[in-house]
Parts: sequence; C-alpha cells; structure tokens
Amino acid sequence: MVADHGTCLVVDPAVTAREVDALAAAIRDRGWTPVAVWSTHAHWDHVLDGPGLAHLPRWAAAAPATARETLAAERDTDPELAASGERPAPIAAAATPFPRRTATVLDWAGPTVHVLTHTAHARPHTALVLPEAGVLLAGDMLSDVEVPLLDLAAADPVGDYLAALTLLESADARTVVPGHGHVGRGAEVGRRLDADRAYLAALISGTDLADPRCALPWVAAAHAAQRAAVRGPGAEG
Repeated sequence: MVADHGTCLVVDPAVTAREVDALAAAIRDRGWTPVAVWSTHAHWDHVLDGPGLAHLPRWAAAAPATARETLAAERDTDPELAASGERPAPIAAAATPFPRRTATVLDWAGPTVHVLTHTAHARPHTALVLPEAGVLLAGDMLSDVEVPLLDLAAADPVGDYLAALTLLESADARTVVPGHGHVGRGAEVGRRLDADRAYLAALISGTDLADPRCALPWVAAAHAAQRAAVRGPGAEG
C-alpha cells in the first residue's frame, strides 16, 4: 500500500522465507519507504517476518492473544508448507494496536485507509479499504480459491461470517485483494460475495453445492469439517 511520495505499508507479507525476502527486496528496489507491517489477523501465515522487515513496527486491530511459540508450532506442522520444501519465514514480534486518526481510520503518512474489524474467520479479523482507489484488502475473505473458512470456536461462526460479508460489501470496492487467491476487479467483487453467501447457505441447509473451490484437497477437507460442525454430531455426508 504505497503513498505518492513512496511511503508504504506492508500487509500480510508472504509465507516462505524466500517470498518475504523477495518482497523486501522489491520494496527496496522501488525506492519505497515502509513504515510498518499490518497483520489482518493473528494466524501464523499472516504474522511473518524476515531480515528486510524485522526493523518495522507491527500493527493490528488488537494485540494478539496467541503466543509466538504456538504460532511457530502451527507453522511448522502446516502440511502445505511442509510439502513445498520451502524454508518458512520466522514469526514476527507481537503486533500492537494500530495508530488511529479516528476510531476506524489509520493514522499514517499515506492515503486514507479505513479499518473494517469483524469476527469472521478469526477474532478479530480486519480488512483495509482505500476509498479513493476503491480497493479492499480483504485478508482471508473473498477468495477465489478458498471457501469461507469459519472460526468454529465462535458461538455463531456462520452468523459472524455473514455479518462480515455485509460489512465488506459496504466498502463498495471496485477491486478486492484477498490474502489467498487472485485479485478480483469489477463484477468479480460481487460474484465473490454471492459465491460466499451461497456456500454458507448450502452449509446451513446441508445441501450439496458444486463449489469449484472445493477441488483443492485441503479446501475439501476444511469444507467437510465445517459441514460436520455446523450440522452437528451425527450428521452424515
């Protein structure tokens, strides 16, 4: 996220050490000046670090409750990362609550950024909106490769997710940048909102929905776990 004068905010930097180092090198090569790293939420793949970023402050909606050791253990047992053969990036120091111009506007030397905080997927989870550019940085939401991944420890994980989709829709973004997947532009933003609502409706009703995102084995496994949790003990299928 780059201001006209080159000040930038780094959001959810990469997963492997190679990727984080390449990102830091790209920032340096372009002559940008990073002021902080933003974590949309405190899952291990959104709190990573590297030599080129380690000197920067970390911002989030709130200080994470999960210890670095726990996050590192989750990283080290991630099957996709293990299968990649890549060296994982280190876990960063704990984030601090972001500096606020108002309750929901980031105080920094860059373009206006609205912070949307909700409880879908993680508690808390944030998305960043650049209203002048019509861009939504959605964190682990509105992906074209992942179905909605619920926080199954919440009292109402589906309700939380539906409320978050309404909040993200209110941003009226023309471009969405998800944490996993591809950038979506124009009508694709609305299509992803519709796809996620259709997925959640099918999850609640227990009906089968041919969601192409479930073609990935790990997404299919996550869907099966969510279907069992939402439908309750003894649910079949």
